[in-house]
Amino acid sequence: MSFHAPLACIVAMDPRADGGQRRITLGADTIRIDRSLAGVRMRLALPVCAYRGVALSVVEEARETWYRLELDHSDPELRVTLAENRDPEALVAEWRGWAKFFGLPRLAQGAGELQVALDGRLGALVLGAAQPRKRGWPLKRRRSRMSAFRKPVRTGAQAVHRDEREIICYE
Repeated sequence: MSFHAPLACIVAMDPRADGGQRRITLGADTIRIDRSLAGVRMRLALPVCAYRGVALSVVEEARETWYRLELDHSDPELRVTLAENRDPEALVAEWRGWAKFFGLPRLAQGAGELQVALDGRLGALVLGAAQPRKRGWPLKRRRSRMSAFRKPVRTGAQAVHRDEREIICYE
């Protein structure tokens, strides 16, 4: 895993880390998380493909509602918040930009943990309508499966040699 020049460095709140914060460095192919726990310095370098996508979610609290844009991971400790705003239209351009930069799908966070992929793919898996199964084979009624792989025998148009004798040796 190589780490090229960083695109951005983010300092995020981390209640478990020493000093209450961690440093996240975003690269083109790697996300690096640096933090210190109980005096032990840690560095996690994760490939971008370890993340499910760039998620836009609604955060509701007692007094206010705002929108959060984050790199979504199955482990909540590894999620990376990219931006927060009260206006969702302000985050749409960033949402598309980050998704295109990382090559990840855009996800919309619904109620609870329900996510909807908006780009028609989820990671490396392309989502779409299911293809119909190949039921049967068009020549199945004419030839058996094994004989279909053999060359067909030509009958009727065989060479006939006149005035020749057939020599058969039984030794």
